[in-house]
Amino acid sequence: MEILVPKYRYNPNEKIESLYAGVASGNRTVTAVVKPSLDRNRMEAVKQFGPGLRRGEGGRIGVFVLGGMETTHAEMQYILEAKQAKKFVPKRKSGEIAAMCRLLMERRNEQIEARQKYLKANPSEMPKRKKRTARLYLPAGFRFVDTSEPGLQLAVRV
Repeated sequence: MEILVPKYRYNPNEKIESLYAGVASGNRTVTAVVKPSLDRNRMEAVKQFGPGLRRGEGGRIGVFVLGGMETTHAEMQYILEAKQAKKFVPKRKSGEIAAMCRLLMERRNEQIEARQKYLKANPSEMPKRKKRTARLYLPAGFRFVDTSEPGLQLAVRV
């Protein structure tokens, strides 16, 4: 049975495994997102292809960001855009990963502070507490009675 829904829709809050943006075969660029499938049984890669590089254009082959199912798609896209905006230098620095993590942590903290400031100004939009679930009880005049089968009880009218 085929479901008539688009197979991939951008969701900024979706947790993804990894993101790759770079060069693919056939002289074209690719952006690949690895995330759980809709049925959550396997991982799938969603690839979007773009135009290739012009002649003489070179530098960074690709950017691979590993999120490990803890980072949202929007945050990974933010890291990717920051990496692509930065001018490519062929040398590698020792604190590159630490700087990326610090950048992400600062951005998350800024978003949390902005949300708290907004909720302080608008207390009516505070998230509501969840109600406790109602317990199901037997009707009046009934009780559970043990049977010879372990773990099986029957409701009996008293």
